[in-house]
Amino acid sequence: MLMRKGFYLLQVYSQTVSFDGYPIVLTGEIATMSDTHGSSVVGFASAIPENYFRDWAARRFFRVKSDKYGRVLRAPYGLAKVEAALLAHGYTRNDVIIADPYKLDKVIGPNTRVIGIYVMDPLGLSYGSGIVYWILKLADLPYRGLPYIAKSFFQVINHPAIKRHKDHLKIVVGGPAGWQIIDTGRQRELGIDVVYEGEFEEDGPQLFDKIMKGEPIPERVVAHRPVPIDMVPTIVTPSIGGMVEVTRGCGRGCQFCTPTLSGMIRSFPFEGHIDREIKLNIEVGGFSEITLHSEEFFRYGAKGIEPNPDKVLDLTVKAYKLVKSYGDDHELTTDFTTAAVVKYAPKLIKEVSEYMNEGGTWHFIEMGIETGSPRLLRMLMAGKALPYKPEQYPDVVEEAIGILNDNYWVVVGTMILNLPGETDDDVVKSLELLDRISKLRVLTFPLPFIPMGALRRRDFTILDKMLDDPLRREFILKALIKSFEEAKAFSSLITRKVENFIVKRLIGYIAVSSFNLVLKRYKEKLGSLIEQYGEFKERIKEEVSRAVISIKLDRGEQDNNS
Repeated sequence: MLMRKGFYLLQVYSQTVSFDGYPIVLTGEIATMSDTHGSSVVGFASAIPENYFRDWAARRFFRVKSDKYGRVLRAPYGLAKVEAALLAHGYTRNDVIIADPYKLDKVIGPNTRVIGIYVMDPLGLSYGSGIVYWILKLADLPYRGLPYIAKSFFQVINHPAIKRHKDHLKIVVGGPAGWQIIDTGRQRELGIDVVYEGEFEEDGPQLFDKIMKGEPIPERVVAHRPVPIDMVPTIVTPSIGGMVEVTRGCGRGCQFCTPTLSGMIRSFPFEGHIDREIKLNIEVGGFSEITLHSEEFFRYGAKGIEPNPDKVLDLTVKAYKLVKSYGDDHELTTDFTTAAVVKYAPKLIKEVSEYMNEGGTWHFIEMGIETGSPRLLRMLMAGKALPYKPEQYPDVVEEAIGILNDNYWVVVGTMILNLPGETDDDVVKSLELLDRISKLRVLTFPLPFIPMGALRRRDFTILDKMLDDPLRREFILKALIKSFEEAKAFSSLITRKVENFIVKRLIGYIAVSSFNLVLKRYKEKLGSLIEQYGEFKERIKEEVSRAVISIKLDRGEQDNNS
């Protein structure tokens, strides 16, 4: 297969070893650089705190595939794009390496001038780390230390090879979570020279040029605009999970979401771009499943909020045919959608699913539900429901999940607590939506919103405060119970891409045992909470009825007096 379709790729992987170090070394948190035995879903375990991962166990679980020189065989997609942009700018593979974080001593030396570190959660402040904190606390399990992904960041940035050569190199941190370094004010303490935020392809290579020339550089660089599609090169290192980017941006304008910074959705062409990355991931990466990555796949080719079904279906058919040309066991899937586009185009969902979920094969798909409150929707994410109104959103979510389930998609739906301006009534609306979708195939993950001020103070007591509040605690428990029940039901889907059979069985066994443990403990706690909340609601009703009677009496007295 490689000789038949990918000979041109072989040249990319010829390597000249530099014992004096590569001028530009790209790497990332160990947990982010790991392919977690072939399953990106299993990678969410990186949010578990370090007291559950001894170093010897972590090294085996968070393995990184690389050659003997330290060059990775697969990379996080964003880091592969950084490498591609530098190569397109004029650097060569003798200048740039995406390095195994376990082997930095092999690639860093006197010639090294830049260490680029790609981060997903360097300080353990992400939604994912917050939810794992809740999961363990509610199950009465100990939580000590940092989430492992954050610990693995510190293992990289404090690596002896970097410390040894710090006098002649600059550390550049970028990726989806670069904001954590800025917002906590820890950049100088950590010895980070530059934090890069935004898309890399246009402004990033120029920053690296300045560092290579020894010119002055700012401590923070923010990309000045979303990069035009024709400036984005294709990757040359296969991406973890067989990921292929088909769109950038979104355009719905949710105030808490990073893709908002990339503006309106833009779509990459199939010929010469998407097809090249599919071939690379199959022929060189060895993947049998390709994930077409998009913030909202069913809007591929759209010029605005409404989808362009012809464009989406055309992409799906072309990608399907290309993937299947490598064998019947090869599959195609996608990763993100919104409820609104599914509700708007059910026929499109059915047509696409016939290719992606061929023969009734189930796949996960992520959906940011975020809230059941039309008021919060209107205030913080007015574009989320378009072309529908915020008041219609709970109905839209329920119908969309049903449509996706009918077409063999298990929905992973995130819901956020503590959004700015949130009231108890907003939480009640989200609880009502949880009840409405309780019979559907959906994992409802509750995520904590932590205000920037708390992040700067590293004050995470807000997580405990939400657990102490009866209403919010009920929401968290209900959402997690639903998520773990569905995860248990689809445990084989979670581990289906794990490459090693023994590891697959082991992860499956640990996962199901963990699901059973937390479900038992959660349901015990929820039982007493429901009683408490029931009493609370009865008291509220009584107070309201008294108020109504009082108002009627007052009005009656006024009428008599008049």
